[in-house]
Amino acid sequence: MIRTLEKNQVKIYKQGKIVINDKYEVIGFGAFENKMSLKKLTLPEGLEKIDKNAFKGCASLRTLHVPLTLKEIGEAALMGCSHLMMIEIPDGIQSIPARTFKNCRSLAQIEISAASSITTIGESAFEACEELKTIQLPDQIKRIEKRTFYRTKSLKSIVFPENLNFIGKEAFYFSGLDGKMMIPEGVVEIDDGAFYRCKNLTEVCVPSSVKRLGKWVFHGCSRLKYLTIQRDLDEIGDWIINKNDTIVRCIKGSRIDEYCQNQGFRTEYTTSI
Repeated sequence: MIRTLEKNQVKIYKQGKIVINDKYEVIGFGAFENKMSLKKLTLPEGLEKIDKNAFKGCASLRTLHVPLTLKEIGEAALMGCSHLMMIEIPDGIQSIPARTFKNCRSLAQIEISAASSITTIGESAFEACEELKTIQLPDQIKRIEKRTFYRTKSLKSIVFPENLNFIGKEAFYFSGLDGKMMIPEGVVEIDDGAFYRCKNLTEVCVPSSVKRLGKWVFHGCSRLKYLTIQRDLDEIGDWIINKNDTIVRCIKGSRIDEYCQNQGFRTEYTTSI
């Protein structure tokens, strides 16, 4: 029988610092939800699952020790843990569901090893993680979904997965991405507003694999000097950049060139790769 620590059993854990020594395989749905007194928690070895909303709203939680045996984290499991500063993701975790760390405003460090099994990250998984500075995503991840890193204003750099093919709507909206950004070859679609208001970007290179750029993709990137697009796209949205701030580097006479003329964007011509 699978032992689950349910919400009605959590009342025995009254102090702010808790070590769970009992052998549980599951932390149940909403088990510690809104437990404001919780500051430090050590989960038991042998634990395999943290269910949905398990620690949602534990705003005072600063330290969470997660066992290597953990295989599953539920949606919004740690949402709103606004003082949690660091988390280490065990290698057995295959998915970070939607809203898992949303509004974890103090979360500065997320440890994901090269041996990680993570293949999917859900919508808004790291939304408003305001202190997160850098993250390296496992190469097997193919999609960065809607608002995954929305308003991560301290996020200066990211190591994109080698197999990435999709960047979702507002995925990096108002993030702190800094300097020159090389989007990896293999990305096919960058959705609406994916990098909207990333004010520290200075140069972006769009790979030849991209077939669609949504509207407002780099709009509001006020320091973006150059956007390089060397291949024509199947679809490109309106106002992908600020009209007066950015020069589009493209091939003269291409459909991208025509698009820029129609939009009133400045261009600088390059030769084909």
